[in-house]
Amino acid sequence: MRFTRRQMIGSTFALVASGLPVLAQSESVRLAEETKPGEFQRFDITLAVSGAMKVDREGKIERLPLETRAKHQFVERNEIATGTGTGKVVRYYTEATSDSFVGGEKSKRTLGADRRLIVAQRGNDGTTQLNPDGPLTRDELDLVAEHFDTFCLPLLLPNKDVKPGETWPISPEAAQTACLFAGLIKNELVGKLIEVKDGKASFAIDGKAEGIEHGASVKVVVVARGTFDIATKKTVALTWEQTDDRDRGPIGPAIEAKATIVLTRTPVTEEPKELSATVREKLPADGKIPELLMQLRHTDATAKFEMIYPRDWHIVVQNQTHLVMRLMVKGELIAQATIAEWKPTDLKGDRKATLNEFVDATAKQANWEPKKVLENGPIPAGLGRQLYRLSAAGLQDGMAVVQSFHLLTGPDGQQVAVTCLTKQETAGKVGTRDVALVNAIDFPAKK
Repeated sequence: MRFTRRQMIGSTFALVASGLPVLAQSESVRLAEETKPGEFQRFDITLAVSGAMKVDREGKIERLPLETRAKHQFVERNEIATGTGTGKVVRYYTEATSDSFVGGEKSKRTLGADRRLIVAQRGNDGTTQLNPDGPLTRDELDLVAEHFDTFCLPLLLPNKDVKPGETWPISPEAAQTACLFAGLIKNELVGKLIEVKDGKASFAIDGKAEGIEHGASVKVVVVARGTFDIATKKTVALTWEQTDDRDRGPIGPAIEAKATIVLTRTPVTEEPKELSATVREKLPADGKIPELLMQLRHTDATAKFEMIYPRDWHIVVQNQTHLVMRLMVKGELIAQATIAEWKPTDLKGDRKATLNEFVDATAKQANWEPKKVLENGPIPAGLGRQLYRLSAAGLQDGMAVVQSFHLLTGPDGQQVAVTCLTKQETAGKVGTRDVALVNAIDFPAKK
């Protein structure tokens, strides 16, 4: 089972003193970063997590021990500077790995060699990551998106002169970014200047915060220590230890965990070859990001089909027989889709016989009581494929829902069945997203 840094976050920092003159403790220092386009820097980030995943089994909560170790190293170039720090960077990851151990199950994730060049941009809806060479997988996106968000480093500072002992409130934007919340409920994080010595300003960030991530409530306690370099006007060190208490959500289990991240930032004076002008020429222009790069790619566990699909669909179950995905929109669970290979009884039957069998199978689905047919018939699919859709309102396990059953046939006769389930009150929010997901499925050519 895989875990993201959102489910287990924290950081720790160490720095060797540079030998610069000591400032008097009563003297103020301006804690504000200066960011310029064209600057290069290197980040080294490690993550250590320990805790437990809470699983409800027959009404009893079982605690499964979890341990995670992750390491990220990347060089980056500032592309766009804003009034609050960096707005856009291009990164090259020399290392991005994560090893997890959960209840006896081990998993390892690494970033592919062809996906190490990443563009990251901060906007109103948070930070977006993409690879200019093509869509990322969900695991690859998690690796580059779920480590400590370095965009928040300037936001953690007061952006003014402070003296040792003085405090400042951490802004809502900084708290939400640092804690990787999709939405912020409560923010009690406070910063404090500890001391100024040898050209470095040591500061602390402590407190509690609460937010929403992927539809789950998360409460955190933060104990952080950082180092600001006065000469370079950069936060070069941060110790961020965080204890998480996460409720069960639509796409993740309940978790209690403590995490520690060790993060260091080092200036790079010469242009790295991985971020040369030639490499940067292939980056998408501002405001002209191809839609394909904002999609994710997935290959079925049995390699029977593959997909390029929107990021708001999340895989929650994947095995040899089926794939279950859930649609999350602004933290709300909207729909669930189940994808499985369809095998008609009569493999040599004609199209009409196959469709009749499929329709009959949908009506016999366990605990399903169809009440009203909303749509029934073929719809365009393209790429030599055929798509049949049957949508109906009814009761599933006594709940008022809308179910849409799709049968997609590939050019070589391959078939998958896709069932999309949503509550009747959220059916309007699904719109055509389920059809788009089905149309995202492609079949590899037979050899």
